[in-house]
Amino acid sequence: MKNETTKTHRLVMTIVAVVGGLYLMLLAPTQAMQTLKIALDQVILRLIPYDADFYPAVPILSTTFSVWIIAFVLAGAMLLILAKKIYEGVKWARAAALGLFAVPSVAGMTMMIPWFVLVLAEYPEKGVPPHTVSGMPPAMPILFVNLLFYFAILLADTDTLKNKALKLIPFTFLGIVSGMVFMNGQHGVRYFIHIPGNFATNANGLIVANPTPPPFTSPLAHFITNLDHLDWQTFEMVSEQAVYSPQTLALLLGGFLLYIASALLIVSIPLMAMKNKAGWYIATTAALATAVVSFQGFIVRHSTEWLQGGMLSAVLLAVLLIPAFKQFLIEKGD
Repeated sequence: MKNETTKTHRLVMTIVAVVGGLYLMLLAPTQAMQTLKIALDQVILRLIPYDADFYPAVPILSTTFSVWIIAFVLAGAMLLILAKKIYEGVKWARAAALGLFAVPSVAGMTMMIPWFVLVLAEYPEKGVPPHTVSGMPPAMPILFVNLLFYFAILLADTDTLKNKALKLIPFTFLGIVSGMVFMNGQHGVRYFIHIPGNFATNANGLIVANPTPPPFTSPLAHFITNLDHLDWQTFEMVSEQAVYSPQTLALLLGGFLLYIASALLIVSIPLMAMKNKAGWYIATTAALATAVVSFQGFIVRHSTEWLQGGMLSAVLLAVLLIPAFKQFLIEKGD
């Protein structure tokens, strides 16, 4: 980002930091928690009795939403603390604010998808009853409010319109890809931690806890080994002898690696805003790794979400390497 700012620019950014900080501390956590509770209610009562595949959404959403909510409060508090430095025109404070607003912007994106998949979506082929909730999630403002603040911090300087348009592309793509790979990570972790043997179908055709689940000494009880014996689509037993399944590795990398890469992309934003070379190298590393892992996941599991994620990561990598954009992210020669 260009460091030259006017008093008006600094005043606007200071107001944004204060208002955004208060929003993240006082309103966003409640909006996120309301969204989480409604989603879990729908999963537990409407979906799981008809399809055990939905069960992993309970621990995954409970954990990830909780982490985001905690991050909101910490980010909001830091924005309030940084407000004075932002008004004074301190470059690192402005860059930090940009990164702090990136957190809820990405989080808001990831909170929208579970609502559409778990709350609003219909699954008549599985016998799932119609949804009982309509409308947009309570967390929707988290995405749009913080995106507005993010771009306000990014563009509030004396740079030319051409340069602002150019730097808008990489700093927008970083957030989009961070959100996309995080959401694909949810998909990977969902199937990685799923133990089909823990569930059974009762006399009424509903999914219930298996009264005789696989003992902990059985490979069917472990998320690393169970797919070596089961069909990865139907979860039916295919072999008593272990048959190496590439699914496990694809889910591990397409889950937890994508989580980590999403966080790294967010971390890279304030660093590149200061043209710190570490930020550019972190972002390019994450983009390359997520592209490879996502394409691998598509090949192994035929998941179009991972194909889309891989393509977005590849585009981000190209953007980071193109000199017209790179000049705003890292000092020449670094």
